[in-house]
Amino acid sequence: MRDHLDEDGQPPEPYFADRRERRLVSELLGLCKGMICDGVVSDGEAASLKRWLGGHPDAQIGYPGNVLTERLVRIYADGVIDDDERTELQELLMGLTGEDKTHDEPMNLSTRLPIDDPAPTILFDGMEYVFTGRMLYGTRRECELAVSERGGRIGDSVTRRTDYLVVGPIASRAWLESTHGRKILRAVELRRDGSRIAIVGEEPWLLALEGGA
Repeated sequence: MRDHLDEDGQPPEPYFADRRERRLVSELLGLCKGMICDGVVSDGEAASLKRWLGGHPDAQIGYPGNVLTERLVRIYADGVIDDDERTELQELLMGLTGEDKTHDEPMNLSTRLPIDDPAPTILFDGMEYVFTGRMLYGTRRECELAVSERGGRIGDSVTRRTDYLVVGPIASRAWLESTHGRKILRAVELRRDGSRIAIVGEEPWLLALEGGA
């Protein structure tokens, strides 16, 4: 490790990049949850969120910071935030944090993740699949075998070749910081760059599996 230290005796910048990104995402989500805990997003809270993002440009690059930044830029295009825009922002924050209007249940179902709704048509022949999370159908190997038997291909990671990312039904409330969460983030980022990656839950995948059996 010493061979890779810089002149100040510190590891190179990329060594800390992933850790810093997770920390920023955690801090941002914590800020968002604090804003909606009382069921109301005030003018001051919205302005504070805008300032925080402005002061953390690295957080604006990936999901969910990029989504929030774009929405706030549009909301503040006229310099103020009105009642409809506050409601719109509150709903976005609840969606990103997985909180509902009662604020008494954490996000723990994959249907609360950035999954396509409605689910797209799911095909197998020649399509590449990546799985993330635990599947009710069976082990990862069993899921991959089911796809292969129907003419599909299996990918180890999410790339531009990926056609479907299938997310297991149970997701951690801290999914953004988990291993399977990184796959979801990567899929969201690639889609924003024009890739046609479908993010689907296990249920529509199972229905397509049964139909193609």
